[in-house]
Amino acid sequence: MSLIVAVVGATGIQGGSVIATLLQEGVYKVRGITRNVNSSKAQQLIAQGAEMVEANLDDEASLVKAFSVRYAISSAHKLL
Repeated sequence: MSLIVAVVGATGIQGGSVIATLLQEGVYKVRGITRNVNSSKAQQLIAQGAEMVEANLDDEASLVKAFSVRYAISSAHKLL
């Protein structure tokens, strides 16, 4: 199984940059966390190979699901 890195704020400038870098490296499976998986930016990331998951930082249950089975969580440019 590939290691999964979950990226919070995937459709933002920093999150999108982190996803682009991780996809380019090809080492990890990338899971983007966003509030709207149907947005045009989320759809672009899916087309590039990212898995997109809908979650909201104000909804603990959605975060538990989004962060399940992952290797690392990235917020902006730091792996946690």
